[in-house]
Amino acid sequence: MEPVRIGVVGLGVRGHWVAHLVRDGASTELVAVADLDPQMLDLARRTFPGVVACSSGEQMAREADIEAVVVGTGDRFHAGNVKEALRHGKHVLVEKPLAQSFADLGHIVRLQRESGLVVGTYLELRHSALWRRVKAIIDAGEIGRVHAVSLVDLVGRDRAQFFGRRRGRSRDVMVSLVLQKGVHCLDLMNWFAGSSPRRLAAMGRLAHFGGDQPADKRCRDCEIRDTCPHFHGHTYALDPPGITVDHGDDYCVWSTACDLEDVSFVTLQYDNGVVGSYQEVHFAPHYATHFTLYGSQAQLDVEANHDTGECWVQVTRRHTHETRREQPCGDTGHGGADPMLLADFAAAVRQGRQPLCDLRAGYESAQIGIAARLSIDSGQCVELPRLEAE
Repeated sequence: MEPVRIGVVGLGVRGHWVAHLVRDGASTELVAVADLDPQMLDLARRTFPGVVACSSGEQMAREADIEAVVVGTGDRFHAGNVKEALRHGKHVLVEKPLAQSFADLGHIVRLQRESGLVVGTYLELRHSALWRRVKAIIDAGEIGRVHAVSLVDLVGRDRAQFFGRRRGRSRDVMVSLVLQKGVHCLDLMNWFAGSSPRRLAAMGRLAHFGGDQPADKRCRDCEIRDTCPHFHGHTYALDPPGITVDHGDDYCVWSTACDLEDVSFVTLQYDNGVVGSYQEVHFAPHYATHFTLYGSQAQLDVEANHDTGECWVQVTRRHTHETRREQPCGDTGHGGADPMLLADFAAAVRQGRQPLCDLRAGYESAQIGIAARLSIDSGQCVELPRLEAE
């Protein structure tokens, strides 16, 4: 298969790493990169010699000799980058979430239908060994018909706070942490339920983080940086070794600018009758995911502790209580899933099909996070738009 010629827009920590994956992949060729920051472009020119460097995603989509765009920009720019790529006739693979509003989700769906181009979403957990094994157990009918799904997302790594330290630690930038953090596991919930989410109700609050510290306060200048349990450095080493950048995400977690809920509970109903429960806690003592699927014949439990690297899958039969536990792999995270997702996207482009992590996956996971924001603010149940109706 001839490699797909790709341009990457957004050269932050994640985008820079994805550009390496594109360059090194057997089915992909890194042809162009784009970023608004001249310093990141200079870094890319040194890191990827011979690659075209563009000052914007729009310029790259319009002028570069590429077939597809990989979007690695900040969340609030995803929709705009996807739309400009589709308008210029380019296939798109976009980091999660696909978009931050129902309007943008609908617009992307309509552009994709008009163009017939492939739109994939970077929801790589579908390709990881652990979650592929869970899906295989469900598809084999071992637990019977899925009736309900419970998911608990505990976010405790990096001294318990990913998001309160970031520049985009507000509703104006991220909308909700259910949208920013939760979409990975929410996509798995949708996948396991085997249906589209139809309505939800959500509650949440900023229970632990946030506070009265100045919005511009940073760990690097803090007087208690040596004793604060949430101290975080402001530099990050990029591949290849020897390149270090200032990522800037060392803002104080007790800042007035931190206004995103750090605990959220969401209940869902699916078209096929399955009911779901999602819990997201950002002040947990560890970083882990707990899944329970209640079937007509058995219960399926999954534990993935990202701090210890331990994971297991357990099937418990109804009536007999017979139990089988297995450890499908030794990795609880991406575990090589990113190159697999990229290769599947490239194959989808060449074969004229949809990738495993397709437009529907991005649409239906993102709409849950968007609706959670609306439900928390209004105190009302929210009906989710149907992709088919866009």
